[in-house]
Amino acid sequence: MGRSSWHVLQGEDPAYALPEAAGQCGWVSQVRPLIVEMSRPGDVVLDPFAGWGTTLVACAVESRTGIGLEVSPERAEQARRRLRDYPGQTMLCADARTPPLPDESVDFVLADLPYFGTNLDTHSTVEGQFYALRDYDAYLSALDEAFAALARVMRPGARAVLAVQNRRLAGAFVPLAWDVARVLGRHLTLGDERIHCYDRPVSDDDPMVTNRSHEYLLVAAKQVAAAN
Repeated sequence: MGRSSWHVLQGEDPAYALPEAAGQCGWVSQVRPLIVEMSRPGDVVLDPFAGWGTTLVACAVESRTGIGLEVSPERAEQARRRLRDYPGQTMLCADARTPPLPDESVDFVLADLPYFGTNLDTHSTVEGQFYALRDYDAYLSALDEAFAALARVMRPGARAVLAVQNRRLAGAFVPLAWDVARVLGRHLTLGDERIHCYDRPVSDDDPMVTNRSHEYLLVAAKQVAAAN
């Protein structure tokens, strides 16, 4: 029946913790198993929304060649400083919609998407900053451009894993994960979903609202062209 569809995360390995980005930085311990499963040593792994470089740290630990794209110059520089202890990794200040990479040069794509409606970088003037997009349709259109670009740089047969969570914004449910899956399916072949679960407190105040202690990992692949 294949792999387990859900995994309960236990927290970050203290060896890789980044206290100054607490709450806004993914866990190396979260992405390492995905890198091992979906790629091989020496492969090129791309994180198009690299943030503080968590994926690249995991790539270094697992002997992969990581390339990160981060549109914020300040955050890209912070990531570069973090990566000084992890040679062989490359952090570029670039827009995910226009990755400066050759066609079919990437073996695996792994990213935690910039969620719509967060309070991070809402007033950014940096072109390509997804967090600053306040219109949902414009956000999905920007993702559509990014996914098209990712499909271009992925080699045939390469896989992608994108983490995303449904949202509650202004008291309303926003099916972000499901809309993202629909957009992603225009460019890559959807394989399945996985669920990462977190330990978060629960309140019994409103039966229509959960503690949202999970996120979806959308697994997709670039099809290999059929032989003539």
